[in-house]
Amino acid sequence: MVRSLRPSALVPRGFVIEETASAGDAIILAVRSADMFSSCPGCGTRSERIHSRYHRRLTDLPIAGKSVRLVIAARRFYCDTVLCGRRIFTERFEADVLAPWARRTARLDHTGLLWVGGRLRLSPAD
Repeated sequence: MVRSLRPSALVPRGFVIEETASAGDAIILAVRSADMFSSCPGCGTRSERIHSRYHRRLTDLPIAGKSVRLVIAARRFYCDTVLCGRRIFTERFEADVLAPWARRTARLDHTGLLWVGGRLRLSPAD
């Protein structure tokens, strides 16, 4: 039985693949949020008005023995609420997918795997 691999299965939920590349022993996936808006963490108001973009680089679960690097095009939005103390905020992703300032996806952290010296290893017990 032949099964096809859906590209959406390669990235955490809520993300869309923009581009793929292979670099030696790594697969690089350029992704972006599937949402067109984000909510201000200060007041909760939804915004579609983009201020700027920047790239976050994370490690995800390996595929076929190759490490997977996600390059996320994160956006900064304007908050137009007059009484909100934040004028600009960075889009947030679901905490069980990607925590703020994380360098690894939550699903990689959940497995307890680490890349050590170019090889996949179980992390020591906590």
